[in-house]
Amino acid sequence: MSKRMPWLWMVYAVLVAVFTVRETYYLFVPDSEISLYFLILRAFDPVFYLAYAAYVLRLLLTLIHCLPIWLYAYRIRFLPTAFWQYLFFGRCLFEILGNAYEITSLVAFSHNNPKLVWIAPAIMLSPLIPSYIVCYWYAFGQEKVFAKME
Repeated sequence: MSKRMPWLWMVYAVLVAVFTVRETYYLFVPDSEISLYFLILRAFDPVFYLAYAAYVLRLLLTLIHCLPIWLYAYRIRFLPTAFWQYLFFGRCLFEILGNAYEITSLVAFSHNNPKLVWIAPAIMLSPLIPSYIVCYWYAFGQEKVFAKME
C-alpha cells in the first residue's frame, strides 16, 4: 500500500462520517422533512416506531463502520473478527430495513418518472460501496488482506 492510501481512506471515512452525522442531525431537527415524515408515520400507529428504530440503527451502524475503514487504512487489528462479521451483517440488514423514508420518496418520484426507480438507488448507494468493500475485507479477510499489505 502506498503512503497516500491511508490518507485517502481516512478522507473517505471522514466524508462518510460527516454525511451520516448530517443525516442524523436532520432526523432530530423538528422542521426537517425526515423528522416530519417519521413524526407523521408514528402518529398513525405505534408499530411504525420500528421503521424509526431501523432508520436510527442504520445511521448508527454506518457511523460505527467508519472505524474499520480507519483500522484497515493503518493495518490495526481490533476486536475479534467475529464481532466485525456480525456488525457487517447488521449493517447490511439495516441498510435494507432502515430506508423507509428513502423508499417512500422513491415510490412517490417513480409515479412521474419510472426510470428514476433504477437510477436513484444507484446514485444514493454508490458513495457507500467502498465502505462496504473495506468493511467486508476487514471482517472476513483480515489475514489475507494484512498479509498482502506487509
